[in-house]
Amino acid sequence: MRPEKSLPHSDGFSSADDYVEHLLRYVSSTPVFQILCGGVHIMDFYTSDPGLFYSVVPADWQPFLLDRTHMELLDFLLRDNVDDAADAATGDSRVPPPASLVQYVRDIRRFSLQRQVSSKAATEAAALPRKITMGMNAKKIHEVTQFSAYVDRLADAVSEAAPSTPITHLVDVGSGQNYLGRALASKSLGPAATAPTKRRRGVVAVESKGHNIAGAKGLDMMTGVMAAPARPMRNKKLYQQMLSEKGDTARQTEKTRNRIARSGVEKGDCLREADATETADSVESTRANPSKPPAAVVVDLRSRIEIAAEAYAQLQQKQRDGRQQESESPSPTEPNNLIQYVEGRLENGDLAHVLNQVQPLRHNDDAADGNVPCSFLTVSIHSCGNLSHYGLRALELNPAVRAVAIVGCCYNLLTERLGPPTYKVPGMRPRPTLQPINGRVMREEERRDPEGFPMSARFASYAPAVDAEVGIRFNITARMMACQAPANWTESESESFFTRHFYRAILQRIFLDRGVLQRILLEGQADGEEGAAVSPIIIGSLRKACYSSLSAYVRGAVAKITTQGNGDGTATSAENAAVRAAVAEKMASLTDADLEDYSARYGNARRRRELSAVWSLMAFSAGVVESAIVADRWQYLREQQALGLVRDCWVESVFSYDQSPRNLVVVGIRA
Repeated sequence: MRPEKSLPHSDGFSSADDYVEHLLRYVSSTPVFQILCGGVHIMDFYTSDPGLFYSVVPADWQPFLLDRTHMELLDFLLRDNVDDAADAATGDSRVPPPASLVQYVRDIRRFSLQRQVSSKAATEAAALPRKITMGMNAKKIHEVTQFSAYVDRLADAVSEAAPSTPITHLVDVGSGQNYLGRALASKSLGPAATAPTKRRRGVVAVESKGHNIAGAKGLDMMTGVMAAPARPMRNKKLYQQMLSEKGDTARQTEKTRNRIARSGVEKGDCLREADATETADSVESTRANPSKPPAAVVVDLRSRIEIAAEAYAQLQQKQRDGRQQESESPSPTEPNNLIQYVEGRLENGDLAHVLNQVQPLRHNDDAADGNVPCSFLTVSIHSCGNLSHYGLRALELNPAVRAVAIVGCCYNLLTERLGPPTYKVPGMRPRPTLQPINGRVMREEERRDPEGFPMSARFASYAPAVDAEVGIRFNITARMMACQAPANWTESESESFFTRHFYRAILQRIFLDRGVLQRILLEGQADGEEGAAVSPIIIGSLRKACYSSLSAYVRGAVAKITTQGNGDGTATSAENAAVRAAVAEKMASLTDADLEDYSARYGNARRRRELSAVWSLMAFSAGVVESAIVADRWQYLREQQALGLVRDCWVESVFSYDQSPRNLVVVGIRA
């Protein structure tokens, strides 16, 4: 089960610890990497002259970058042999790549974790039944198929290594529509689950949004993983007649007496609600033995309010007697307790409030009481931001959690453990993470969040030199770029989002020229000095027609801001109202001729190539940012291993990168 390497690093490093040491040194002391991973923002691209490209890209790189189309540049950065590319450029009279750029490409490739899925893992994942994949797209089917098989193998391995505490439940943090949990539960109901060595495992789906849970339960019933609740058969008209006539058969009409006789209801009787499992069992029994008469369907004629009142009274009585309804052991043939939903928002890795609600599973081959002590494996596919940290910390904070397997994503949603992220890069002034002037007031970047990045003590305390800033920091721009997948960009897709970025960068310059926005002068900086930041403004998504030209984009963006305010239309603060008023006033005189002038100044192929080249370099370099975030999570588990809490930990790829780029799972097993 365990891969050969604890981290999927390149072969140039002797061990995972050797890789981490060199990685820390590189990200904390390489200026060009720090500029491209956090020191550049697309909205500042044209707010200075001659432009951001010339101030952040090394001078010897610029001719080569401007000589390549964006797809040629991506091939050079990601796929080509860089030495062969230099030789080929010399032969065809094109600008050759400079030696410093070639070395930079080698370094980024060397420090980026390998993302290939092992051939063994790819072949062991059997296809899921069609009913289980209901509602999934192709990407989700691939993820759920691969990861459910991986989790199943991991749970088996952990259970075999510690037979006294086998994994009984799989806790899915951030379950959403519970696609993963449904696939895992179906494995406990399938033919493989009947093997002597295979145990049924429950799934605990933890989700903060109630509508997701409601939708997931509906899919559970449609796919047969969870039995549908019994729907009592009622005849309200008959019941009301019985109540009004008070059992006086003399006053009942012949039609009423016949209806009562057909329903099997004596006067004044109210039969109990039909049990779903009993009804299902009787149907199966009839199919197996057609000569046997089917069991009579039991009908409840009471209203829903009366049934609910009786059920509530019974529950209160059981609580008074110390016998909670949820503690009753289910029938050995009842699959309903394979999936349990817990609604709530996690704030840290302490899952005690979740685990205390879990019902033990009953197995036919267990002791007389039929209950097995609960032992948990915490899992998640693409848990956003800090939720990945909560899942990993559950191994430390909850003794009943025996292992974790977490695939993270949305690194831009991580909070900062070390405070506001600011790069102090040689040649560049510290650039703060600016808050949009028409957005909600956000304090996430200002608070020191102990649950945030970095998790490990080594990453949090590392300093390349005695007088250097302590700790590894990535601001939100760097972490957002780490969510990109440049190896998957097609020519049409990249052209589309480069166009969107291009229009947005020009609009920022228009806002600045017309006084909608102001430059942010940092301490000791003079007006007009290179590197001054410009306050951002939220626009959000626009109609597809707005991206047909620069004029259409600017008109669409201005119309949206003046009517809705910030990007999602929710901010109602006085600052947002001021932004709307400023945009309406100062953009009103913008003519089509003005827009044509901006298009002529910035819309030529050279200026567009400047932007696409820097964006491609940022996305390429951010592969190391993602690798550092994943390595930090592995390092945290290694530190728990040094304390004797964790027996083993590793990172490996579980998805095909071309289908799901966030494909690295972090695994930890309790000692």
